[in-house]
Amino acid sequence: MNDREKLEKMDRALRLLDDLRHSQVALIEKASQLQLFAMEFNFSNMEKNMGELYSRYSDSLEMLNEELERFDIRRNKFEHEKHLDRPQE
Repeated sequence: MNDREKLEKMDRALRLLDDLRHSQVALIEKASQLQLFAMEFNFSNMEKNMGELYSRYSDSLEMLNEELERFDIRRNKFEHEKHLDRPQE
């Protein structure tokens, strides 16, 4: 695999990480909404479980955001070091 192909693969990985981040945000929103419903319905077990899910999803989102930032920095460094940020001749 040449450097340009590796950079393209890194870009695909960044898009996957971003998709995963969007999915994680959706899970957080849904867990929060379900927790509110559980409060309304007075379902204490569901309320507790959705609160726990919300916390886990939030922690996962934080970890994912950190990884996305780290990977983006490495990708940009690779692009610069290999001079792939210049137009192809």
